[in-house]
Amino acid sequence: MISNAGFGVWNNTIDVTDQVRQQYANGTRVFVADNQYGDPSPGDRKYLYIFWKVNDAPTQSGVTGENDNRGIRIA
Repeated sequence: MISNAGFGVWNNTIDVTDQVRQQYANGTRVFVADNQYGDPSPGDRKYLYIFWKVNDAPTQSGVTGENDNRGIRIA
């Protein structure tokens, strides 16, 4: 389902695919951008992006920034 996820800003982005997959497997459905994934760019506002696919539907994606509590919702 989760094909790729990253956290950071500009060229300071880290791959967090495994962490997001584990969170999803544990029941998380809303993902927020915060330093639980590490801090690849101290002092900068970072973003979480996720790409996922549900069944045979086209790939979907979402992005959210730090301090945005709406997050990315994956059903």
